[in-house]
Amino acid sequence: MHRRDMLGHMLLAGCAAQAGAAGAAGAFPREVVDALGRRVRIERRPERLLVVFPSNVELAWALGLGERVAAIGGTVRWPPEAVAKPRIGGALGYSVEAAAAHRPDLLVLTPAHQSALHLVDAFARIGTPSLVLAHPDLPAVLRNLALLGQATGCEDAARREQEHMQQALAEVAQRVAGAPVRSVYLETAAAARGAYQTMGRGHYASDALRWAGGRNVFADTLQGAQQVSAEAIFLHDPQVIISLQQVPRDPELIARRPGWSRLRAVRSGRVVVLERGHKLIPGPRQVQAVQAYARALHPELFADTPNPSAAGGGA
Repeated sequence: MHRRDMLGHMLLAGCAAQAGAAGAAGAFPREVVDALGRRVRIERRPERLLVVFPSNVELAWALGLGERVAAIGGTVRWPPEAVAKPRIGGALGYSVEAAAAHRPDLLVLTPAHQSALHLVDAFARIGTPSLVLAHPDLPAVLRNLALLGQATGCEDAARREQEHMQQALAEVAQRVAGAPVRSVYLETAAAARGAYQTMGRGHYASDALRWAGGRNVFADTLQGAQQVSAEAIFLHDPQVIISLQQVPRDPELIARRPGWSRLRAVRSGRVVVLERGHKLIPGPRQVQAVQAYARALHPELFADTPNPSAAGGGA
């Protein structure tokens, strides 16, 4: 099957799996099945949402739910309207009492952070439903749009956002169709003493690279976000290096690391630095990450289009 057709089929199939789970559009009460496999019954249209973690906040705002969000949790920096919302908890944990003080009628959170998951049982005891969302890949982001739309009565907005994402991803797939799949090392952080942060399978950023026409060199050996050594990177010898940095610096600094001049990516000048920004938040803006990765992996295919995410250039 053609890569573009295959990817589009995967997206549509993933979204269709959620269709109908909530019953008739607009009708409450309804039930949805969340990432933990729980059947969550929602008695009435939620009007006061407590949304924890940036990915879920971005989903909520994409569906136009901002006015219904009573409070947020986690390190949220976007959108500006969300930043102004009251906050609960943080790196040290989440207080049930502080969360309950906002009188939410729906809690939305992610299982990756155990410090917040204890809120699920606590809220169940007082009769407040919670919706747990997981974001392991891009199809999951689309499914979560549908799921949150169903839980809040925003199915139409969810469908519109899904269509927007699908169109953007299809455009990338069409452009990279037939191009060589290039091996890539995606660096999400560079720690001291020669330790580097990346990810393997089961991580949305690894999936985004695949959509962009790349092959994550650690996809077969690592699971989720991991720390790796320079030796491990040398062993895989990627064709392209993409470094995500909060404040982009000259990619030549990567090329100057001890021993890195031997890597294919450095020898061929395929070291790209991109602004970290939202690329490590598994929300609807992941399509912009895919676009940036595709341009970094296949610059020759994008020579006719402006580069809105240029930051750092190539070595």
